[in-house]
Amino acid sequence: MDLRREEIDRGINAMQALQRLVPEGGLKNRDRVREEMDELISPEFEPYFSANAALHLLVACERCGRCCLEEKGIAVSIDDCRRIARHLGLSLKKFMMEYTRPHDLLGELVGSARMLGKKEGEPCPFFDSSLPGCRIYSVKPQVCTAALYLSKMNLLTCEEQQKIGTFPICSADEKLRARIADYSLRLDEDAEAKSELEGLFASNGPEVELFRLLLRLKGMEIYFGPERAERLARRLGLARVPEDEVLKEAGFLYAATINLLRE
Repeated sequence: MDLRREEIDRGINAMQALQRLVPEGGLKNRDRVREEMDELISPEFEPYFSANAALHLLVACERCGRCCLEEKGIAVSIDDCRRIARHLGLSLKKFMMEYTRPHDLLGELVGSARMLGKKEGEPCPFFDSSLPGCRIYSVKPQVCTAALYLSKMNLLTCEEQQKIGTFPICSADEKLRARIADYSLRLDEDAEAKSELEGLFASNGPEVELFRLLLRLKGMEIYFGPERAERLARRLGLARVPEDEVLKEAGFLYAATINLLRE
């Protein structure tokens, strides 16, 4: 079977399989959940938000440490602090005293958030070149989880430039873009397959609608953290936010066919 056809079939089958996550009787409160999502991330950032969520699911971080070395400041929420402190076997107070400092911004905008004690020109205090990369990777701050694709700065840049940006400093991103570009080139050689995919994601079919909703929900989890996303999932009647793997096959097709990803 042609590789293009295999990829399409896997993606379509993956979208159809998402229906298994839906409770008997269907999803609940769809409109209300969409409104809440719009309040959290303005609709003007769609489809950039969902496209970047798909890229985030697909990329394979190589833990090269570039983010740890080059990011000027790393903000941490109180939830981040609790999670990391527990992982390190420290009290919250001791962790905050030893590893954090006041946030660069003041006021209600940042609330209780603080900054990791990273001095300009120095790596993150949790960077370890022997690993390589982050020694608290499994409990890293939410802003690190969201980077690079779902960082606030990247979303603002995408909206301003009206396209999905690339990250030349990131070899993992380069490899993902090469994979997407290769598939897109093969699609250009098969007008029928290309037309089918473009029509699929332009449609309002139930499987596509469900995929888009769940991809956006997954983006909320990446951007805001699991607790807020889980609340949205429960309002929809879902047992939990879908695992990354169940969205990857369809996410690849979405990333490969959305016009914003094309130069």
